[in-house]
Amino acid sequence: MILGSNFDTFYSDRYLTTLHLKKLHDVLSGVPYEHIIILANTDNYGGGGIYNSYLMSAAHNDKNLPVVVHEFGHSFAGLADEYYYDDGYESMYPSDTEPWEPNITTLVDFKSKWADLIKDGVDIPTNPSGKNVYEGLGVYEGGGYQSKGVYRPVQECRMKVNEAPVFCPVCERAIKRMIDYSTIRK
Repeated sequence: MILGSNFDTFYSDRYLTTLHLKKLHDVLSGVPYEHIIILANTDNYGGGGIYNSYLMSAAHNDKNLPVVVHEFGHSFAGLADEYYYDDGYESMYPSDTEPWEPNITTLVDFKSKWADLIKDGVDIPTNPSGKNVYEGLGVYEGGGYQSKGVYRPVQECRMKVNEAPVFCPVCERAIKRMIDYSTIRK
């Protein structure tokens, strides 16, 4: 418990974080790093990713590798969760404000999101097709913990389910932009 990690952040039994950021950076002093990945010595399912800070995942759970990938999306690229609850967080994202995360929208300023990637003829919002749920870029309702009023790019992405084999094109672009930002010399 060097970093005092704990589950139940924001009352979620699988949200694993640490609030001891000064201690975290003290532990890492003298070690060069670009991104922090913390594996907690537990077999409980869970993790957490804080943009521009760190990601944390259980080290001994069968699903820890997919969780690390998902939490990397949060911590490295600022991606939002694309899953939703049954309106448990119905006011997480106000309907009159565009979320800052690149992979969800309230349609207030969709032009600034992934509108440029949508093929002609795709309805906005987009009705789920039931076909290949990992493809079919559109604007699907349900994301950012809300079942209504927040939209995601595909039916199933790494930011929604661990079973998705890859990030969707919108998330991939956001990750690429962060890599480019971090590596291209100006």
